[in-house]
Amino acid sequence: MSEFATHIFGADPSAHVFNGRLYVYVSYDEPLTNTYDSMVCYHALSTDDMVNWIDHGRILHLSQVEWAISHMWAIDANFWKGKYYLTFCAIEKTSSTFRTGLAVSDRPEGPFTDLGPIQGAEWGQDPAFYVEDDKAYLLWGGRGAITIAELNEDLLSVKPETVTNLSKELNGYEGPFLHKRHDTYYLTYPALDNEVWPQRMSWATAKNILGPYSYGGIYIDEYPGNSGTIHGSVVEFNDQWWAFYHSGLISGTATSRTLMADKLEYLANGDIAAITPTLSGVSASNTAVVLDAAVANRTGGALHMTNATTDNSDYTGAGYLTGFVQQEYGVSWLAQIGLPRRYEVIVRYRSAKQRNARVVAAKHLFYDGNQNQDYDQYIKRGTVFEATNGAWVEYKIGELDFASGDHEIRLSNSLNLGAGEDGIEVDYLKLVPID
Repeated sequence: MSEFATHIFGADPSAHVFNGRLYVYVSYDEPLTNTYDSMVCYHALSTDDMVNWIDHGRILHLSQVEWAISHMWAIDANFWKGKYYLTFCAIEKTSSTFRTGLAVSDRPEGPFTDLGPIQGAEWGQDPAFYVEDDKAYLLWGGRGAITIAELNEDLLSVKPETVTNLSKELNGYEGPFLHKRHDTYYLTYPALDNEVWPQRMSWATAKNILGPYSYGGIYIDEYPGNSGTIHGSVVEFNDQWWAFYHSGLISGTATSRTLMADKLEYLANGDIAAITPTLSGVSASNTAVVLDAAVANRTGGALHMTNATTDNSDYTGAGYLTGFVQQEYGVSWLAQIGLPRRYEVIVRYRSAKQRNARVVAAKHLFYDGNQNQDYDQYIKRGTVFEATNGAWVEYKIGELDFASGDHEIRLSNSLNLGAGEDGIEVDYLKLVPID
């Protein structure tokens, strides 16, 4: 397979299976920059077949983390006692050192709410969050060491007596990830020998989660097109083991990285077989960006006098939006795009009556009427949303070329409605790449 979700540049993919669906949490590379300092947010991706992917958009941003000032680097996530938790790292304002943060969500795709830094994880860079039975563990790397510790019940601190430096036996450097196969713990991590780059994905095993771990070898060695760093994860999904990682194969740079996934095989003796990265993955059109309207104000957009609500109908996210009753009442979404590409712009909505709304994407106004009308009629008409008899429908607004970077997409009401009249109701925005 190799590359996937090529609509964005991303790194540090952390993969987990929740409710039968695979979720991958990734750090976000600003398109075609030359620095890691510009990394300030995370995305969640998901699939049920490893071919068709959904990008759920931005799930946490630096501006939502009060204690942090910069450098939102590698992450992990897991399910713990009824909630989904994100462990991430950033430079702390007061100390100017890396700290591991904790964020929470009711849904695996987020968005996540910051709970603060985890106490006791010194220089808490590149965290991994492992759960087994009724115990939770934090792993972290940085400054040439990989450390593990058991977390307390609230996950906001580690148990000091369990803090263990695993790099005493290994050439571990940073970016650890832990998985279990049969009765053996596998630690995967990017390794450096004597500070010689690039990193190579290595593995080690133990029978006890706190070690000691025995070095196993390298399963992704140096290769043409590497990005210097090579953080990743390992997960079993649909009876197949997968290795996730990142490369520089598409951009040709170290700082605009491509998400990668390959089948991972175990030899008869339990060793991990070598993987050779290539560009042979699925088409970019197999990844749709689906942005939940109900949480748009938490994922880089805004609610403009509209309200999130729920009922028993088949909306798809955390809820849906109502209140499109006056001119410019609406919603804005943030879409983050890697390489320039053409997209279909689709809205899932329902409405009891035909309504008119304005859709502006990447500063382009979609319009399905006669553009030679006077300005007043041009503004009022916008896009016609037909009555749906109470059913949710996907409506293709149009197609548009998106450049690299951040784009606002706004849907707003065109006319003031009368007292007691209902406007459209909106479930999500979808962008589908056109190859």
